[in-house]
Amino acid sequence: MIARNSFIIMISQAASAIFGMLALTIVSKLWGGYAPSIMGIIWFGMAFVGTFSFITSMGFDATHIKKVSEGRDMGTCMGTFISIKLILIGILIVVVLGSIAIWKYVMKEGFYDATTETVIYIFLGYSVFFALGQIGVSTFNSRKENVKSQVSLLMEPVIRSALVIIVALAGISGAIVTYAGTTTAIDLQPRYIWPGFLEPMQTFLATHTLGAIAISYLLGAFSMFCMAFFLLRKYPINRPTKEYMKLYLLFATPLMIPIIFTMVTANIDKVMIGYFWSAVEVGYYSSVQRISAMILMISASIGIVVFPTISAIHARKNMARKKKMWEIAKVARDSERYASMITIPVLAMIMVFAVPIIDIILNSSFRPGAMSFRLLTIYAYVFTIGVPYTYLIMGMNRPKQNAKIVVLAGIVNIALNFLLIPRNGLLSQFGINGINGAACSVLASIIVMLLGLHYYSNKITGRRLFRGKIFLHIFAGAVMGMGMWGLSTFLEVIRWYHLGVLFFIGLGTYIGVLWCLKEFKKADLDFFLDTMNLRKLFKHVKKEMGEDPKFKQ
Repeated sequence: MIARNSFIIMISQAASAIFGMLALTIVSKLWGGYAPSIMGIIWFGMAFVGTFSFITSMGFDATHIKKVSEGRDMGTCMGTFISIKLILIGILIVVVLGSIAIWKYVMKEGFYDATTETVIYIFLGYSVFFALGQIGVSTFNSRKENVKSQVSLLMEPVIRSALVIIVALAGISGAIVTYAGTTTAIDLQPRYIWPGFLEPMQTFLATHTLGAIAISYLLGAFSMFCMAFFLLRKYPINRPTKEYMKLYLLFATPLMIPIIFTMVTANIDKVMIGYFWSAVEVGYYSSVQRISAMILMISASIGIVVFPTISAIHARKNMARKKKMWEIAKVARDSERYASMITIPVLAMIMVFAVPIIDIILNSSFRPGAMSFRLLTIYAYVFTIGVPYTYLIMGMNRPKQNAKIVVLAGIVNIALNFLLIPRNGLLSQFGINGINGAACSVLASIIVMLLGLHYYSNKITGRRLFRGKIFLHIFAGAVMGMGMWGLSTFLEVIRWYHLGVLFFIGLGTYIGVLWCLKEFKKADLDFFLDTMNLRKLFKHVKKEMGEDPKFKQ
């Protein structure tokens, strides 16, 4: 069940990534060298609001999953969670609007370089609808109804990407982009002629490019919210009680500080790049970050299923502690092993072919992001293999230990950002500043986090969880990478199918090396084939979507 649910989530995450990459590719091809600066402005606005988005979570999403998976009254949990979410969303709106007012009227600062005030307001709306949609998503995940959660989440990239493509096809007329002290007016005619009755819409989109792109994100979040609440319509919602409010607050309180650090560190790099450099650099960094983040779909699929699974095992009262620890350790070890085994081939591909991948997916104007692309891909791998241990600690009611790890890693990340991102940063003489400095910072912080996760997981379970299997995967990946690099010397990689052929040849080499090392066995092959069995997969999806939710009375 864990494997099949994880595979369903991975398919959804892959579809989401594909839709997002398709939109980004079309934007990059149509807008050429202007794409980094325009999208940099958009992503700066998202990162600015995202820095405050911890307010809408504060650990209550994980708390809701924990309490529902423990078998608490569903209706009361729903009423409590919704009430808390609405309060937090109200606080977010006040804080963001207050921050803008202080910036403008107290500090007498303006919006320039990567910042655009209107875009920030639109992304505030995006954050509100996304937070509301998370009510349904967290509820579905708590009950392992992962099909419903993924259908809801998938609405956002589908609608957003479709609208972004439409805006890109409209061309650009008079968009003003300011960076590095230079103001540039952009005029790009649409690549394709629009039908006469659509010309007014084309003209409007072309003259309001930045706003139209931002609104595409807003409408994507709104569609996610609508789908989540449609699927949630049969779930009971009761009046919140003081007892449940206290339960939620007690569990969430230790998570608040790590949530703050997590959300701030996830966005502050883009904000600092925009402040110290310009929108163009934000565009380089955010674009390659989105490509490397495709690996994180593996970690997301694992985490969504592992957390309630470990939580449910830990909550069993008729099982001996020793057996509980054995089962929990097995879930974590297997999740880490398969996550590493799946991720390494993608990592090897990007390490060898970073520049061709950027050229094919984006365009050559994004090449300055090649080094940060490689570093961010290593970050994604380290993050992925650490996810099972994050949820092991949380699932066993040890949020304080998780908080210590996240805070330490967050401090490392923020400190290194200040040291490495500025033009005259600590290592600028070695070319490590700007986007490369940001990538180094995030990679260093995730390594610190992984070490902390292993330390506390071993301590809590009383078992040594790390078995060194990932070193075999890394070795096989290195052999795969060298083989692909050798073949590429006889083939100029300029088309996507060139990469596809090299990847599948490399994948065969990778599996062969693992087979020789006895790390990939027939049982593993059977596991993957069963997990990806389409007949069983469709049967599982049909069953979950067709059944009415049942709750304990």
